[in-house]
Amino acid sequence: MSDRLADKVAVVTGVASGIGRATATRFAQEGAKVIAVDLAEEGLREAVAAIASDGGEATAVVADVSHADDCARIVETATRSYGRLDILANTHGISDMGDTGILNVTEEIFTRTWEVNTKALFLLAKAAIPEMQRAGGGSIVNMSSVGALSGGGGTAYTASKGGVNALTRTIAYRHADDLIRCNCICPGPIDTPMMHRSFEKLGLTDLPIAPGRVPRIGRPEEVAALVTFLASDEAAFITGATYTIDGGASGH
Repeated sequence: MSDRLADKVAVVTGVASGIGRATATRFAQEGAKVIAVDLAEEGLREAVAAIASDGGEATAVVADVSHADDCARIVETATRSYGRLDILANTHGISDMGDTGILNVTEEIFTRTWEVNTKALFLLAKAAIPEMQRAGGGSIVNMSSVGALSGGGGTAYTASKGGVNALTRTIAYRHADDLIRCNCICPGPIDTPMMHRSFEKLGLTDLPIAPGRVPRIGRPEEVAALVTFLASDEAAFITGATYTIDGGASGH
């Protein structure tokens, strides 16, 4: 690995598993000091311990990112520990087993999905941006989904991720003068616990591969590599962009 994130301080959410864990691991390997966040304490502690054993630096923060007070505490942990905040990687997300067609989704499922997948990104950015302004700039990377581009997937999940795309663009527009960039990533099927729960919900045991697609599902580490690029200074002229990483699915 390089040291492309050396001297950077990064908040990464959803670190207990999947894309969040892969991102926190890659950030630490690239030299960042990581504030690792999740509500699932056991998985979070395991991830932070693994980062430390590999020579990286990470601090665990158990938090519910749908709560404003928790988001403020996350950012305060970064600034208290390291004096600054450069990167916010919102790589968490939920998809409820009851999230299917609109006629069957309950209001409770819709509300909770929106709170975690969309509102939390608003709260975290609201807390993080003033610190990035003080630091002279920064990078926010939001995790969306190809479902937001196609309409596929659960009703609440798809709607919440569509909100992520729009929120990304407005943050990028409003804070370009601050040298704060904001981009989002739309993964397709990635080998994570969430994907396997979605397979269970849909009654699938594997993903049918259509022509024109890479004949496999993606790996969390592949998404983490894209997050790392967008978080780094190599992407200094990229903001307000939406990237797909789906083996070609959204193009066919």
